[in-house]
Amino acid sequence: MSNQPYNEPVVSQPAWTDDDGLFADDGPSTAYPPDALVTFRFLRDAVRRHLRIWLIVAIVGLAGGLASTVVVPTPNVSSTRLLLTHRDGEDPAKAMATDVSLATTHTVAQRVIDLLKLPETQDDLLKEYAAGAKTDRVLEITASAKTPDQATKLATVVAQVFLIYRKEQIALQDAPLRRDLTAAQSDLAVAEQAVRAAGDDPDELKRPTSPEAIRLGAARDRAQYVGQQLLDQQVQASRMNSSRMLDAAAPVPVSAKRTIAINAATGLLAGLFIGLGFVIVRALVSDRLWKRQDIARALGARVRLSSERPRRWRLLPFPRYLSDSQRRQPEVRLMVQHLDQRIFWGERPTPATAVVSVDDVKTCALVVASLAVALAEEGKHVLVADLTETGRLAGMLGVRTPGTHESRFSEPGRRIDVHRPDPDRGPAQGCYLHLSDSNRPSSSGDIALDSAWEVADLVLSLTTLTPQIGADHLGTWASHAAVVVTAGETTTTKIQATGEMLRLAGLELDTAVVLRPDHTDESVGVAEAEAGTPRTVDIEMFGR
Repeated sequence: MSNQPYNEPVVSQPAWTDDDGLFADDGPSTAYPPDALVTFRFLRDAVRRHLRIWLIVAIVGLAGGLASTVVVPTPNVSSTRLLLTHRDGEDPAKAMATDVSLATTHTVAQRVIDLLKLPETQDDLLKEYAAGAKTDRVLEITASAKTPDQATKLATVVAQVFLIYRKEQIALQDAPLRRDLTAAQSDLAVAEQAVRAAGDDPDELKRPTSPEAIRLGAARDRAQYVGQQLLDQQVQASRMNSSRMLDAAAPVPVSAKRTIAINAATGLLAGLFIGLGFVIVRALVSDRLWKRQDIARALGARVRLSSERPRRWRLLPFPRYLSDSQRRQPEVRLMVQHLDQRIFWGERPTPATAVVSVDDVKTCALVVASLAVALAEEGKHVLVADLTETGRLAGMLGVRTPGTHESRFSEPGRRIDVHRPDPDRGPAQGCYLHLSDSNRPSSSGDIALDSAWEVADLVLSLTTLTPQIGADHLGTWASHAAVVVTAGETTTTKIQATGEMLRLAGLELDTAVVLRPDHTDESVGVAEAEAGTPRTVDIEMFGR
């Protein structure tokens, strides 16, 4: 780590103005897509970003499918097949469809309930058995129950009741013909009486052309026709009533492995679809920022560094004090080196830098503590101010009580002072004279803090900002700020508010650090103001 002062290069730029409005700002840069644009790549990146959630939901669905085999066991199923005979000349497919509908009527269900004395309704029972056509003449009835015996008994009774009910419906078809035959026979008897009254014999008509004889012939023809129809109907009914059960009801063998495989596949597919839907909907409705470019635009500052978080398993259990193993982590060393390079050592009065944590105080405290110890090892006298509510930074440096104290890491040749404000006194005030021409710090009202600030080579502070308090007090602690944001954990509004509060307090947003960058992010992270697109032009440079 270099001890050379780092000075931001100053490049003289001519003032560009646009008196004639030739280069007026007409809106956002065309380099950015519309905010409401949802592309296939956006959805793809959302799925890749939350691939772990998607897979976890899929695994949960798979586990649920496997568990359903035990929690909701497959019902025992028995089946029987019936051989049915239909009327000659009738469409076999339509006739079988009629029989299927007949088997699932409420009348059949109610008769089964009465025979078995089941405590169920007709609709409930109809859910426990089904009828399906295997061929044009074979009907299969399947029934499910808690035990194989109950399923077999239910299938048998349903088949028997159906055959009986079918015979009843076939027999009812004779009723109209029987009524017609009775009427025809009655007309025939009347006609015979009329012939006898005319003095003729119905069996040997002497006057076949008489009105009575003609009426008798018509009555005989009608009675014969209706009788023949009834006879044909009885023959057809006799054939249809020959329908029977082909085999006794028996349990349907079910493969346990096949059932497990089907349940597992169903659960896995359900988990995949639910997980995919959750990930996509979450990406569409969320206003959290993942891309460096989006964070830079919202914050109004350049993202100069992207780094992974220190590995959690190395931080847990969290040490009471800063340890060497934490300082040696690659992520911590990278952030310490970056913040060290952003310190303006040539600044007067005492250089003061603030690290603003937007969402991860633990990591920021670790980095600031490591930076303070590293600078102290180089011979710098460092004053560290922990302006957070938790006081984690001060605790890592060995200070547990409010006030200004010497750190436990101080030793001959290495001095670190730590200031922890009293949380009951409101926002703490520092000694930095922001935008002041004086080379001496002002007084904060705290003698110990003033003394430590007077002899310090550098003042480091860690803070979190809220809109309720703002950042005006931070202007008394530092002139430059480094903002640390975790990708995907902070909303656009909060990041914008942080940048606005820092600018209103007069601090320069020197750098922004993105923790845990999105692996789908290919943007640079340059603020629109720094993108290099000129917005105004000084017409005087053209000789006007």
